[in-house]
Amino acid sequence: MSTVASNPTPEIDLDALIAALPACKRCRDCRRGCDTTLPRCRQCTKAGQECIFFDHGRNEFLPRSYVSALVDHVRNISTQPHTQAAHATPGETPRESVPTASVQSESGDSDSSSYEHHFAFAGGSYRYLGARSCLVSSPRLTHSTPTPPGEMEDEDLEMVWKNPLDYNELVQTYLTIIHPLYPILDPTSRFLVNDVDAGILTQSELFALNMIYSISCHIVPGKKTKYTYSGKLSFQHATSLKYHYFGNLYFQQAMTYLDESTVEPTIETLRAVLLLAINSLFDPKNGNIGQQVALATRLCLDLEFQDRGHEDRALLEDMHSTIFCMENEIAAVLDRPATFPEPHCPLSFEPNNKSRYLCSLYRLQHRFRKGDYSVRSLLPPAVGPNNVIDPRLGPSLGLALHQTYLLIFPSWASAWHVLESVVAHGCIHVYLTPHWIYKAATVLIHNITAVDKENLMTLFSNAVVLLEIFQRKWPGSGALAASLYDVLNQTRSSRRPEWGPLALDGGRLV
Repeated sequence: MSTVASNPTPEIDLDALIAALPACKRCRDCRRGCDTTLPRCRQCTKAGQECIFFDHGRNEFLPRSYVSALVDHVRNISTQPHTQAAHATPGETPRESVPTASVQSESGDSDSSSYEHHFAFAGGSYRYLGARSCLVSSPRLTHSTPTPPGEMEDEDLEMVWKNPLDYNELVQTYLTIIHPLYPILDPTSRFLVNDVDAGILTQSELFALNMIYSISCHIVPGKKTKYTYSGKLSFQHATSLKYHYFGNLYFQQAMTYLDESTVEPTIETLRAVLLLAINSLFDPKNGNIGQQVALATRLCLDLEFQDRGHEDRALLEDMHSTIFCMENEIAAVLDRPATFPEPHCPLSFEPNNKSRYLCSLYRLQHRFRKGDYSVRSLLPPAVGPNNVIDPRLGPSLGLALHQTYLLIFPSWASAWHVLESVVAHGCIHVYLTPHWIYKAATVLIHNITAVDKENLMTLFSNAVVLLEIFQRKWPGSGALAASLYDVLNQTRSSRRPEWGPLALDGGRLV
């Protein structure tokens, strides 16, 4: 499989971009020739009317004055070197960037004063942001790519980095683990076949394929059951570094196809946004998942109002469920309301339909957080007759089930099952997982007298170790681990035994 490497950003030809501006609405309605004069065409200037055009990206009419402001800003920064690029760190997240300039049109057009123009520096370039822009900035990164370790001192590191990736394995990993939970793809698509030729794929398909590679790179190291290695931890560490490196690489390559993949408000565009959101579950630094989900909700609702064929309607229903799951997965952890409507299908806890099962769990969580306590009677059994979870659910869906129990029935038993499930082999961890570990561990600590001491020590140790491990990938986990120690110390201090008859008074027993 060959992939297209990112090229350095070419010089911007402003004249060519201005010449490609679409005709304004007034000239189209009057069927007159429209020019590219900024901030208004000649016809609108003569008529004293505002010159507006249709922006397909935002699906609304906008004044040409914002193009004029953008051109003025580009010309300003092109005449003087900006120093921000030198201070930007590789992989800086777009959501961490703030608007660096608020520029009004320099053309003197009085109509433009009512429209705000913002420019944010992100990923090594300036991005235009309208006053009502949904996304704070483009999710594309800088063109610098991560590099593998310069020195590989032992044979495990050398073997890992010299062993090429299996692209078919990455695709199958996604289809086996992610797709059953978030079915936003057509498994029969041509870009999902083995040994696909990248030369025949469209920009949208190349974007989806590289995003699948990136997402799978976050999963593969944790799902393999056997390794051929010397027994040292360096092998697993090198494997994790390798897949993290390639995950970033494929994400950057996917960003080169993003613009062409999101031109029109279509199902393909919605798929692209959801792939970005799924990737952000594993790598939140490379995107703002909250804004990605918000954009997906608006786009999905617009598409659902359109007449569609049976296959498109079925795919939109699956995408609707995926958006609902992701929004409520975030809302449950951050304890904030979720606004996306529930799917119209009935609740279903059939283990063979994992996406419906997962969506039903989040629907119960959503209702419970809104104050509907009757959902307690709708929960599926946490374990079977043998006190074992249904193996058909799989580790990740089993963890979601126990998380739902912990939210609705916050007892030490539900916390115990969460901490047991999170260390099960094959369980997929996202950046929200540490929050559930922390919540389950605190419930155990608050019920310290009811829990068997051996189980308490084992589960608490697992929680702390996992939070420390996750700190490498998600730095916030370190703060959760430190807070967990504080909770434990406070609980121990409040439960200290009183001295009673052994109390000392001036060196004498009382």
